[in-house]
Amino acid sequence: MGTIRRVLACGVALAAIAMFGPFANAATTPTTFLLAAGTLSISAPASSNLGNPTVNAGDPSFSAQLGTVTVTDTRGALVASWTATVSSTDFTTGGGTSNEKVTNASVSYASGLLSTSGAGVFTPQLGATLSTSRAAATLTAGIGNNSASWNPTLTFTLQASQVAGTYTGTVTHSVA
Repeated sequence: MGTIRRVLACGVALAAIAMFGPFANAATTPTTFLLAAGTLSISAPASSNLGNPTVNAGDPSFSAQLGTVTVTDTRGALVASWTATVSSTDFTTGGGTSNEKVTNASVSYASGLLSTSGAGVFTPQLGATLSTSRAAATLTAGIGNNSASWNPTLTFTLQASQVAGTYTGTVTHSVA
């Protein structure tokens, strides 16, 4: 009988520990937080001086780098994509006559290598004239936050009758 009582006493003790043990006063708290979406933005140099090229009749073109362009995407999208576009005005000097103008059709743009962060397929612009707005760089199949930077090369094809002067135009980058 003593053994049965001891077994019963142990069973009651174990049941008491299970009922009133460390989890008897536990409480659960469903917890949430909001990860706010950021923005999609692009930055480019405020101005750029492409130097002082001397162009001869044997080579009517010159190339120069514009400066760093950066797309930053902090929207945190499950499926992220964007296209950075570039366009240009004509470049003119003096009165802007035909001999004082380099049309945007005579300006070529190549983004060069992209320095990227984040996941996705980043695609550079290998080279196209700026006669119309063009893709400068794209991201497809992205996930979450990402960024890309590049230093594009502009190539100007000049006429044999191009006059000397300081040519001014505007290169515009945008992203959507």
